[in-house]
Amino acid sequence: MGGAFPGDPAVAEQFEAALTTIRETAANTGIAAGIHTSAGEDAARRLGDGYTFATVASDLTHLEQIVAAHLAAARA
Repeated sequence: MGGAFPGDPAVAEQFEAALTTIRETAANTGIAAGIHTSAGEDAARRLGDGYTFATVASDLTHLEQIVAAHLAAARA
């Protein structure tokens, strides 16, 4: 797509169109459609859109969250 970063608004419309094509093609051929997401809210949205399954995984996001939690505990 050419996006500079995940969620880049410059390619958002094309990205959503591609996801729709993938989801609909999978549904029409009886194939499970899965998608990787970086947050629970995104996974819920994609499942609501009709994806069969979704993962929630992002090494950087999870690392940032746990580091923030550890720093907060250390500062308490």
